[in-house]
Amino acid sequence: MKKCALINDLSGFGKCSLGVGIPIISVLGIEAHPMPTAVLSAQTGYSSYEKVDLTEYMPLFFNEWNKLGFSFDGILTGYFSDEKQVDAVLAFTKNSNAVLLADPVMGDDGQRYDGFTDALCEKIKTLALSADIVTPNVTELKLLTGESDIQKGAEILLSNGVKSVVVTGIKEDNKIGNAVFEKNRCEMFYSDFYEGGSYSGTGDLLASIVMGKVLSGSDVFSAVQTATEFISLVIKNSNVQNRNDGVDFEKYLYRLGKNNEKE
Repeated sequence: MKKCALINDLSGFGKCSLGVGIPIISVLGIEAHPMPTAVLSAQTGYSSYEKVDLTEYMPLFFNEWNKLGFSFDGILTGYFSDEKQVDAVLAFTKNSNAVLLADPVMGDDGQRYDGFTDALCEKIKTLALSADIVTPNVTELKLLTGESDIQKGAEILLSNGVKSVVVTGIKEDNKIGNAVFEKNRCEMFYSDFYEGGSYSGTGDLLASIVMGKVLSGSDVFSAVQTATEFISLVIKNSNVQNRNDGVDFEKYLYRLGKNNEKE
């Protein structure tokens, strides 16, 4: 089986990050190997939470992985709470041949998340520019490139060496979709269900599905199409009272597994 390192936080409540990535990667037939950046009582969208930062442990864990000769086919990164965490990941991925997918968690709805300093955002930008696939939302694309125009922002990332740019959460004419940009090709995938608002963990769902499908042999375009259809189905069939709780993806995991078997 192929192996994927998942570098993200672990939240007790709010279905997101490693709580989403591990089951998604696993059901797609890929070994999931988590590296927590932090452990939280609940994800940061809630009004109150406790957090244990694991910055000092990450280099130690990476050293142990290297000492034991572990290698990966894919590396998926998400939430960071300190620029030193990004430095540890950059050192870990420097000589790796793994497919690197960076989900540049920094903000949404035109605003940075609380605690994301200029220094941390610059480090995340450095990581994103070293990745094969980057999955920013519209706000994060602007933070990465300084560009409000989605196509121009994507072209900046592609011109700096990123192979595939997936811009998520694009709202257009009462629809929401995800755009995939590669050199000489762009394609948009719209959800068939959109009721406004956003939900915790949908970005993690998309990034994890794309990573798992690409490692299973799909191209990024078909992987994003699968992710868009899955997330649309899950949102449509979730009874969410608080958007921070996340969506009920668990009962539809079998569909991803069945789709993957056909490949």
